[in-house]
Amino acid sequence: MNLGVCHTCRGTVPAVHEERDGKEYLIKKCPECGDTEELVSNDSGQYRRKKELMSDKEYQGCEMNCLKCEHKQPNIIFIETTNRCNMNCPICITNVPSMGFEFEPRMEFFERIFEHYSRFEFPPSVQLFGGEPTMRDDVVDIIKLARSYGLSVRLVTNGLKFADREYCDKMITSGASVLIAFDGLRREMYAKLRGFEGSLDLKLKALENLSRHKRGKAVLMTVIDKNFNGEDMPQFLDYCMKNSELLRGIFLMPLTQVWEDDVLDYRPERTTQEDVEKIVDKAVDGKADFVPLGSLEFSNLARIFKVKHMPFMGVHPNCESFTLLISDGSKYSSLCKYLKRDLYDLVSEIRALDKSVSGYSPRDIGFWRKTLVALSLLGLLVKYFNFGQVVGAKGFRAFGRWMGIFASVVSGKKLKKVIKEKTEIKSILQIILLPFEDDFTVESERLQECASCFAYIDVKTDTVRSIPFCIWEKYKKTIMKDIAEKYNKEGYEKGLSRKPSAKGEVSEHV
Repeated sequence: MNLGVCHTCRGTVPAVHEERDGKEYLIKKCPECGDTEELVSNDSGQYRRKKELMSDKEYQGCEMNCLKCEHKQPNIIFIETTNRCNMNCPICITNVPSMGFEFEPRMEFFERIFEHYSRFEFPPSVQLFGGEPTMRDDVVDIIKLARSYGLSVRLVTNGLKFADREYCDKMITSGASVLIAFDGLRREMYAKLRGFEGSLDLKLKALENLSRHKRGKAVLMTVIDKNFNGEDMPQFLDYCMKNSELLRGIFLMPLTQVWEDDVLDYRPERTTQEDVEKIVDKAVDGKADFVPLGSLEFSNLARIFKVKHMPFMGVHPNCESFTLLISDGSKYSSLCKYLKRDLYDLVSEIRALDKSVSGYSPRDIGFWRKTLVALSLLGLLVKYFNFGQVVGAKGFRAFGRWMGIFASVVSGKKLKKVIKEKTEIKSILQIILLPFEDDFTVESERLQECASCFAYIDVKTDTVRSIPFCIWEKYKKTIMKDIAEKYNKEGYEKGLSRKPSAKGEVSEHV
């Protein structure tokens, strides 16, 4: 049974989906308060198309009793490092002003979590979260500690401190990847939702500093409000193309109102995942097909060819979605420009192939059978890939250009360099949509296979536990306050910090 949260009493109640006027609604059926509903998509057709692509998987839902249940092993763990921040954005609900106490755990807290997950067969990647993690003077020590346990680390930051070149250099040498909150190039966006217009200049300087490092590639985390910065997407993508050597990709997040009206007097119309997909589609002149990230779960093929598992594998089809944009040097186009058929068809056929080899493992599959599987994959590539489009030619001219590419690679040139020089593909930009759920849209079917979780220490049982990302908000204040009382560093008390100054700086805690 699928469950949701009642709008009125906030209890856990049965929930069903309903399509109405081309939109998708989540109806919560509370026996005490009656029916309440919330819009989850402005395009029910696309919403349901994603479910059809993964119709072979069933999502029974969970009981949404996250403090007691044993959730599945996460592939990504978020760890709250602090709730102090040098911005305190009005739309944020994980900072000292919004929570009413300071959260600053000492190193023992992190070591216990790292040690716990390092023992897993497939250890999850670590995302250091906040607040603003760079407010901690020992954040580099936390990164090094995680890496000493063999864990990969990402730092989720607003990027302001990276505007200092020396600080940026120090952070890059720590070995962490960087995810920077970057809401486009319009100052009004930062003034409205972040409360600090000047943060844009610092973020641009931070990205400039990161571009100096070969391994300093960053991912941008961008909030999209369809009525505020949705029309800015073409200019934003142009910036990404000009900085393609720096950027690994973009995480686009539909704006969700989680703030109180007295904090920010702004009540935007809900931006849904499909709204953002259409914004991207329009910016690249159409055919920007987004497929569910969960549909890329080719676990059997990955096992046979010993490829590392996908971090989002198995997640609900209406959670994260994915596409690739290809730059020819002048503009981005959809990956579909280089395909003969629909991206959904390609993913569907690879899923069917993956299912057909479910009975094999690297140990019992022989060389010839493994070769046949590889040839099947190659056959799909030939079936779907528009080779002529890639080299900007047809027929014998296209064949000749591909032979030139092959000869260059055989002679020892790097494939990436050859592709950039001899094809229309100059750079590739990965786009992932992260539709975080709030109380009104959360549902148990989506939580069941969630691979992105917050990890913490349950001080009542003294055990390391995890909670799915999208329901963390429901429990985090109580959990973090308990942790703060046991694990806070000396000198950090439960009290409000001062507001940020005009330069985005926060004074010492009081």
